[in-house]
Amino acid sequence: MSVPQSARFNIVRKFARARLAQRACRKVVPIIPTNDIIADVNEQRNKESMDEGFCGEPFVDNGELLSSLSPLLFCMKLFGLYFHREHRRRTDDPEWNPTTTTTGTTSARLRVYATIVLVLAWLNVIRFASVFTTRDQFGPLLLTKIMFFAWFALIPIMYTAYYIANHTGKLLKVLTTVRITKDCVRGARLAAVGTTAVCWVSTLTFGSTGAYIIFTDEEDDFLFAPFGTHVKLPADQLRIVKVVCYLWYTLIFPSVFFSQAMSLVLVYLFYSQYKKLKNNFCRAIGEHGQFRDDLAVFRRRHDALTDIAVTSNVKEHPLTLLRNGLRRAFV
Repeated sequence: MSVPQSARFNIVRKFARARLAQRACRKVVPIIPTNDIIADVNEQRNKESMDEGFCGEPFVDNGELLSSLSPLLFCMKLFGLYFHREHRRRTDDPEWNPTTTTTGTTSARLRVYATIVLVLAWLNVIRFASVFTTRDQFGPLLLTKIMFFAWFALIPIMYTAYYIANHTGKLLKVLTTVRITKDCVRGARLAAVGTTAVCWVSTLTFGSTGAYIIFTDEEDDFLFAPFGTHVKLPADQLRIVKVVCYLWYTLIFPSVFFSQAMSLVLVYLFYSQYKKLKNNFCRAIGEHGQFRDDLAVFRRRHDALTDIAVTSNVKEHPLTLLRNGLRRAFV
C-alpha cells in the first residue's frame, strides 16, 4: 500500500518541528567569569570586615552607646520623652524567655506614662488658648500672651515628635544600629553628661524664677487662664490654682531642654563619624593624587551612615516628624 507524497512531507515536517522545540527548551547554563566570582568574594569579605571596624578602628557593641547615654535617657524617661516598645512573643515560641517579662512591663509603663504626659501637654495648650479676650488691645500684654502661647504650643509638638519616634522605634533604631568607634562613645558620654547637667541647671533656674513670679506678681494671672481672665476666683482659691498650674508647668516644661539635648547628641554622633570618614579618605590619597585604598569600603561606610540618618528622620525638624507621623496614622 503506497503512502501519498503529501502525507510523507507532513510527517517529516512535524518531526522536524518537534526536534526544534526540544532544542529550544534545552536549559542554557550561563558561564560566569572567574573574575566576577573573585570580585563577589572580595566584596563579601569587605562587607564582613566593615561590620567589625573601619580603617583599622573596631566598632563598639550596639549596647555600649545606650549605656553611655544612660544619664540623658533616664531624664528623658522621667519627663515622658523616651520609651521603647517590646515585641511580644508567644509562650510556645522556642525563643521566648520568661526573664524578659519584667522588661516588657517596664516598657509598657513608660509608654503609658509618656502618653499621659503628652495628653497633659496638649490640654495645657487648649487651656491657655482661653487667655485671649475681646478686651485685648495691641500692646505689651497682648504680645506677652502671644509669646507664651507660642511657647506652650512648642512643648506638645516636641512631645509628639519624640512620642512618634519612640512608638515607631526609630529613635531606638538609631541608637542601636549606628556603628561608631570607641572614641565617639567617649565623646557621646561626655556630651550626654554635659548637656544633662546644663538642662538641670536651666530647669532649676527657670523653675525658681517662675515660682517667684507666679506667687508674688499678680499681673501675670493670665498664665492660669481661664481662671483670672474669664473666671474670677477669690484669692485663696486662686492660690490653689497657681500651685496646680505650677506643678503642671514643672512636669512638661523641661521637655524643651532635654529634647534639644538629645538632638545635639545625635548631631554629634553623625558629625564625628562623617568627620572621621573624611579624614581617613584624605589620608588615603597619595602625594600625586592616587588613591591607595579600597574606594568601595569608603562608599559603603558613607552609605551606611547616610541610610541611618535619612531613613530614621534624624535630620528632620520636629514639625516634619509630626506631619509624617500624623500622615501615617490617618492615611
